[in-house]
Amino acid sequence: MADSRPEFPYTDFEHGDVPEHRAALDDFHAEYGSDRPDPKRLAAHAERVRAVPTLLGPFEAWYLNPRVQSFLAELNTGVGI
Repeated sequence: MADSRPEFPYTDFEHGDVPEHRAALDDFHAEYGSDRPDPKRLAAHAERVRAVPTLLGPFEAWYLNPRVQSFLAELNTGVGI
């Protein structure tokens, strides 16, 4: 499954050096990059990232990418885990 995981462009996101914004991004990044990402935790972290105006647009552009959506669908069905 790791081979099908699209890269998360962490350094492309501008969090404005606001600790809460960085924490939202860090938590999503850590869960996404874990050996067995939990779909529910990943969704909760994604919602926190979406709540940050400066992260919303770039994050959604990446998140809605068909390759990312395919990977997330695999997580939700347990395929490859």
